[in-house]
Amino acid sequence: MAESDVKVELAAELERARSRLARNFGALREDLDVSTHLKHSLQEHKAAYIGGATLLGLLLSKLPARKKKIYVERKSKDAVKEVEKAGIWIVLLQLLFKAFQPMLTSLVSQQVTSYLRARARGPE
Repeated sequence: MAESDVKVELAAELERARSRLARNFGALREDLDVSTHLKHSLQEHKAAYIGGATLLGLLLSKLPARKKKIYVERKSKDAVKEVEKAGIWIVLLQLLFKAFQPMLTSLVSQQVTSYLRARARGPE
């Protein structure tokens, strides 16, 4: 009988420990719920959050813009001039192509048509 009392007492102690653990775990889960804490804090201190966001936005807008620095070596002026000349030639070629595009299109279409007709006739 003393053994069964010890078992009952141990079972009761185990049940109490489990219930304390469940309560502690629930409290821990509630403490770690960041989104609920943020929502509650925002509702409680709405003016402070809006003022802080406004101040942060104002500070960020007043920061100087980052200026990208490009360094050109003085020795490579010839290379820069060559690139400039190539750019001018590309622009001129584009203008010429746009001017002669209808003529080139007509010429190519005539050549393709004559080739296809000759091929359709077959070898004679």
